[in-house]
Amino acid sequence: MDKWIGKVALVTGASSGIGQEAALALANAGMVVVGIARRVELIEDLGTKVTGCGKIYARRCDVANEDAILQTFGWIRKELGGVDVLVSNAGVFLCNFVTQSTTADFRDTFDVNVVATCICIREAVKDMKERGGPGYIFIINSILGKRIPDVSVPMFGAYPASKFALTGLAEVVRKELIYFQLPVRLTSIHPGMVQTDMIKVFDSSLAQRLPKLKVGDITSNILHCLTSPLDVQIDDITVMPSMVPSAQ
Repeated sequence: MDKWIGKVALVTGASSGIGQEAALALANAGMVVVGIARRVELIEDLGTKVTGCGKIYARRCDVANEDAILQTFGWIRKELGGVDVLVSNAGVFLCNFVTQSTTADFRDTFDVNVVATCICIREAVKDMKERGGPGYIFIINSILGKRIPDVSVPMFGAYPASKFALTGLAEVVRKELIYFQLPVRLTSIHPGMVQTDMIKVFDSSLAQRLPKLKVGDITSNILHCLTSPLDVQIDDITVMPSMVPSAQ
C-alpha cells in the first residue's frame, strides 16, 4: 500500500456496511479518505476510529442528486487536489416484485445504483487524468449482477437489472481507459450476501438461515487489488460465503 499513502480516496455510501469498513481500512493504510453519504454524522464518528496515518473527511451527499455529487468533487479538487481511488459502493435495494413495483422504485434504483456510479466514474477519471499518477476504480457490484438464484419468493425488484447494468458499465469503462491510455485500473467486486443493514429488506427468517460474508471480506479484496503490481489488471472478483463449516 506504500504507493497509495497520502493519496485521495472517495468512498460512496460510507455511513455503514462495506463503505464504512472500506473508508476506515483505507485511512488506516495511510490514505486521505473522503466518505460521503446522507447520514454524514456516522462518517464523522468513523473518523475518530482511524488508527493509521490517514484521515477521513465526512461529507453529506445524496448520490441520487447530480448537483450534490458535482459539489463533492468540486470540494475535493479545491481542498485535496482530486481523486486517486474511487470506491463506488452506494446502493439501494427495494425488495418487491417487478410486476408490483412503482415507477418511482425503478427510478430510485437506477438513479442510485447506476446513474450515480456513471457520474462518479466520469468525474473521478477527470481527476485521475489530471493528476497523472495511477488511479483505481472499484465498483461494488453483487452476485446478482452475474446470475439470479432460484428462490421460493423472487422479490428482487429492479436491483439485479441495475447490477447487470454495472457489469456492462465496467466492461465499457475498462475499454475506454485502454483507448485513452490512462494509468487507471477498474475492478468490479461481486459479493454474495453480506452481513449489512441492506439485508434487512429480506424476510428475517430467510436471511438468518443463509450463510453471509463479513464486510471485512470485501475490504480485504479492495486492499489486495491496491497492493497488486501496477501492470496487473484484476477485472472481476466474485466473493461468496463458504458452504463448508470452518474448522474449529
